[in-house]
Amino acid sequence: MKSKLLIPLTLLVYCNITTASVELGQAEFDKGNLRLAQSILSQQQTSDYQKPLLLARIALRSDQDEAALQHLEAAIEQHPNNPELYFAHAEVVAKIAEQASIFSVSGYIKKLKASFIKAVELAPDNREYRSTLIKFYINAPSMFGGDKQAALTHIQALEKVSPFDAFLTRLYLAAKSDEQEEFARLIKVGQQNFAADPRYFYTLGQIYLDQEESEMALNQFRSAANKQAKNLKQEKARYQSLVLIGTLSQQLKRNYDEGQNALQQYLNEAAHHYDLPDKNLVKFRLASIAMAQKKTTLAQRLLNEVITETLSDKLKKKARSALKKLARA
Repeated sequence: MKSKLLIPLTLLVYCNITTASVELGQAEFDKGNLRLAQSILSQQQTSDYQKPLLLARIALRSDQDEAALQHLEAAIEQHPNNPELYFAHAEVVAKIAEQASIFSVSGYIKKLKASFIKAVELAPDNREYRSTLIKFYINAPSMFGGDKQAALTHIQALEKVSPFDAFLTRLYLAAKSDEQEEFARLIKVGQQNFAADPRYFYTLGQIYLDQEESEMALNQFRSAANKQAKNLKQEKARYQSLVLIGTLSQQLKRNYDEGQNALQQYLNEAAHHYDLPDKNLVKFRLASIAMAQKKTTLAQRLLNEVITETLSDKLKKKARSALKKLARA
């Protein structure tokens, strides 16, 4: 009798340890301790989908895009009805497609479209999934699956779940379709109804940025950064706006103090999250501004921190190159 109970008890203890270890890996990931999270997760034998999802996100931060793709495709085979995996898969494929040759990009775009659609089918009330699919339909050329009518159909479905998210996608569609009167009308609606929400200004800033109207974009990002965030989505919009203020300062080669303050605020305040900018990349941008301002000591410190902390070999190479440039100056 004793021997019959031994195996089930052992399995129960093992499962509890495995679950706890995956949770520990998740906790370290959430704190931004990616190397430790990777070490913890890699040692676990588990069917929990969170393991390959987290390993994929760590691989992305390491510029190991193909490894991230492998983690997710293996996970989807085991969990074919998990919408989070399909959405993450589409995001990874989108990143790979950005760097793909003209001969292979079509195949990648078809894959990411299929994964976005599957995520929405499996989680029809998820506003993030549907909003992202809408933007795909708006942005993609028709030969790659772009379809403004399909976008409009999904906007109408989104209105039943989240009217504000639907409004933001309508704003985006009007701008991309060059419907100037409708775009102007929606801006007035936004100013009247959503003037306290950083997501409205962040979205408008992105639209102006796409239209290469940098000053207009900068003003919207400033507005977003100065709003109070009442939830995680608003908080992310604020933080994304801070990073873009710094990025535009670097690109436009002006407003350096504003850009520096915005990036430093992001580093000081933002918690780690997989879909927020990598803090090491932000440090590199901050170092670039310091270099432009001839703040050599600050730039050297930041670049050395990037080299020590980043998981990205590409970013390390850029930081080392910048350090050599400083040494020659």
